[in-house]
Amino acid sequence: MNQPVFLGFPANSPAGKSIRAGREVPPDFPREWFEFTHPDDPHHYFSIDLTWVESTWQCRFGTDACHGISDDLPVVGCCIHGAYLADESDRDDLYNAVAEMPAKYWQLRPADTDSYLANADPIVLEPWLEWDDDEEEPSLKTARVDGACIFANREGAETGPGCSLHQWAMAEGRNIITSKPEVCWQVPFSREDAWEERSDSQEILRTTIGEYDRRQWGDGGEDFDWWCSGDTGCHAGGVPVWQSMKQELIALIGEKPYNIVAEHCRNRAELPEKFKAVHPATQRAR
Repeated sequence: MNQPVFLGFPANSPAGKSIRAGREVPPDFPREWFEFTHPDDPHHYFSIDLTWVESTWQCRFGTDACHGISDDLPVVGCCIHGAYLADESDRDDLYNAVAEMPAKYWQLRPADTDSYLANADPIVLEPWLEWDDDEEEPSLKTARVDGACIFANREGAETGPGCSLHQWAMAEGRNIITSKPEVCWQVPFSREDAWEERSDSQEILRTTIGEYDRRQWGDGGEDFDWWCSGDTGCHAGGVPVWQSMKQELIALIGEKPYNIVAEHCRNRAELPEKFKAVHPATQRAR
């Protein structure tokens, strides 16, 4: 007797079609969580998705393994919408990155970038940014050119397709955290902070770190033609996320909490796989 297959999304949605085609694993599978308190704050709890941080996912943007979230423009990966800036600090980091990044890395560099930097007029909007008036409150984001982020290099770029900021940071040994907008270096990490009342009436802050899967995008996530965190091809790197994305994880939770996570994962490394809730995409990649 055939057992029903639960896709986690409507069968005819792009998400459902991608899962049925075998390009992604369904989103509902067993996960392990690690909970601990901040070593300097007993009222700050962390809940870490071990299944995600022990997975061997790796960003494949700019390679054949990245299919892009839109079949119409796969070369730009997940950079269709542009990057929304988190705050003024995020905006300043991007400004500094543009000022320091050699032009060879940026295929779509606006012609007036140098003159804008030379004039340093705080009243004029940066030529690489735009306002998104579709939101309830207008939001600053990276400009879109030909249907995708202005920093997304396409075919024919001197340094190849992919994020110009990421390519520059990797080539010159720069910190990813200050070289890209916050939303870009965080994905596919999900971070949620919530105040809770413990059963003894003590209020605590809980920080939850997990996988930024399709559902994290809200209703729009099922409309992507493909999403990388569930694709076996993006889990073929062999290095666990807690190591390969150490900088990003430290930026999200702090160095001391990161050290606790790293020690826990190192201690678990020799456990037989049958005792772990392994990410199914990582399991298939092995």
